[in-house]
Amino acid sequence: MILQSEIAFYLLRFYLYTKVSRFTIGSNFWDIIKEAILRTDFNKFLFLIEMHPELKQIFKDISEINENLVIWNEINKFWDIMKEKIMAPPLSLDHPSVQRMIAIAEDMMNQNKTLTIERLYNVSKKILKIPRNGLISIIHFLINNHILLEGSKFSRETVIENYLRKNILEYIRLNGCAHFSILRNEVVSGRDENLGSSGQLVWHLEMLLKFNYIRKIKVGNNTVFLPIEIEAELGIINFLLRDKINRKIIDLLLTQNSIKSTEIFKKLDENRGKVNYRLKNLIDYDIIYSEEDPSKEVYLNPDKKEDVCNILNKFKNNL
Repeated sequence: MILQSEIAFYLLRFYLYTKVSRFTIGSNFWDIIKEAILRTDFNKFLFLIEMHPELKQIFKDISEINENLVIWNEINKFWDIMKEKIMAPPLSLDHPSVQRMIAIAEDMMNQNKTLTIERLYNVSKKILKIPRNGLISIIHFLINNHILLEGSKFSRETVIENYLRKNILEYIRLNGCAHFSILRNEVVSGRDENLGSSGQLVWHLEMLLKFNYIRKIKVGNNTVFLPIEIEAELGIINFLLRDKINRKIIDLLLTQNSIKSTEIFKKLDENRGKVNYRLKNLIDYDIIYSEEDPSKEVYLNPDKKEDVCNILNKFKNNL
């Protein structure tokens, strides 16, 4: 029988409180659990289980030790019912309550107030009139998906209303990647001295990183910024192929299955030192590889050939 009656519910409360009272762990956590059970606040107790999976395991262990799995099965059934009521329908950005909470947060920030979870919860509780668990679930959803950021005065939507920040993001998306000096020279050059300073560029990049619009990776000594949707490995290839000599090396290896590394600089008519430096980078990032034999033949990595060709063709089409 699923726990639907008043009697079954109070029996469950008594059972749980008895088991928890046996714990001698000196922790406020157990006091909160006991208070939730004693006050018949089962919603609060269920939420604590959701937030602390180890608690659920402890009760399961208790049941197994006491060979009383029947009550544990009843708890699971009741928990599934309550979760469905609290969480349905699944959260998404289109969910009406999610949209309303975003509007509440943005209204708070428009008043020049820094966003805090506590303040958002308290204001939303008065306006939305939905259960506590539902409010917390929505807040967690918005924070975990970088829609809202605690301690900020921006949301994911309002953070790109700044024209310079928007231009930085558009440049990174259009080019697939960019490093700091390119952004400074290509995007902020010639603008207002204060808006275009290196310090301001760092600030704008940090905001785009925090709200999950871009990611950053290290390629050699360069910090490279990528659109969030591009994987790091593709970003590395994209960055390296922005270099003309790297593209020449790849083109050469696409026309020949292999070639001696000592012959490449001659065929490309480029400085030997510059070619060797780039060969090392391409080998370090596994785009090409060299056999450890006297001939030192160089090959294009077949596992990355398709990605390399696709990115190379995009560069050629944009030239």
